[in-house]
Amino acid sequence: MYFGYAFFSFHNKKERYKMGVYIHKSILELDLSLTLTEKLVLAYFLANKNNLKDNNVVIANRLNLTKTNVRQIIFNLKHKKIIEVMGGYSERVIKILKPINFKFNKSEFNGFSIDDDILKLDLNTTKKFILAEIKSLINSKNGKCNASNLHIANLLGLKERAIRTALFELENGGFLKRILKNINGKTERTIILNLNNTATTDEVSTKEKEVKDKDEAEKQTNKDVLAIFESFPKRPIMSELKIEEQKSLCLPILQSKSKEELDFIKFVIDFNVKNNESWKAGFMPYMYKFLCDKKKYFNEAIKSEFYKFKNRPKVNANLQLLNLQLERDLFTFFSKIEESVWELSDVDILEEFKNRYILGYVKFNDDDFNKMALEMIKEYRPRTLNL
Repeated sequence: MYFGYAFFSFHNKKERYKMGVYIHKSILELDLSLTLTEKLVLAYFLANKNNLKDNNVVIANRLNLTKTNVRQIIFNLKHKKIIEVMGGYSERVIKILKPINFKFNKSEFNGFSIDDDILKLDLNTTKKFILAEIKSLINSKNGKCNASNLHIANLLGLKERAIRTALFELENGGFLKRILKNINGKTERTIILNLNNTATTDEVSTKEKEVKDKDEAEKQTNKDVLAIFESFPKRPIMSELKIEEQKSLCLPILQSKSKEELDFIKFVIDFNVKNNESWKAGFMPYMYKFLCDKKKYFNEAIKSEFYKFKNRPKVNANLQLLNLQLERDLFTFFSKIEESVWELSDVDILEEFKNRYILGYVKFNDDDFNKMALEMIKEYRPRTLNL
């Protein structure tokens, strides 16, 4: 399939490499388990004989890599018998061992150039190769990029999923934009580049996090919406077809609501389930009718009940647990202890209680424990012996 490859008609080799690094198709097609970064460095060596003498610092600066990256890549290329390193570090010369022929045919894809405006970007090599291929397609005769993810994946020797993820992150970072159009019943995608984007890695990460958070929020909302639909009581005899019909009518309505509105709807459902005798008898309306009947189900009276419920004092679960545990242990304590204990003060009784049960209360706040325990001891004390 033809995707509008970029055609290069350079007059001489020097012009071909005057900017960036040219990635010839023969390098892309190398079946040596090379990473894209290794192919980038190899292309740099093949671009010009003078590059073969460059030290690691020069190469790193030229390709926007780290010196450590370059050292490791040269080691890998040497280990894979693609290059040979001769001489010492200060007078090092790289020799290409594997013959790689650069043929340029006007009627077919020859490769693409990774220009300086792409090399300088703070992106990984995969994304730089993708941007370079897109740019080459845009610069070709048709002036636009309609290449599919599968085409780019096959070209770079990657999985389609990796391309999809990279394009998603590049778009979130503002480096490109994808436009979808329906043409004769088929969806056509056009990719537009924005290489003047100045977003830093942190800014890109922030944007990606914002998109991820938004997606997670939407997923949670959809779960909440579905849970509300499922919580609405069904009539005793209600077919699956009717349930699906109600779902198709109600979900769009629920999805358009804010979180507070969804909380209100859930409250109204729960309120009627508990208090509406008709609903208890199985004579509830269909959910779509319920959602649309604002006068009956979402009037000011029920709103007032909702706000009372919403603004009710929050219950401290930890205090509830402390209360239950004290009730149990004090009941056991007073059922086993002698009546003469009431001759002691409430504080002394509390100390006696602590001697026996304190290990079970180390997780609770001391002030909460002492206050609640003293109040309960007062309740247990016989009225005639209040001290």
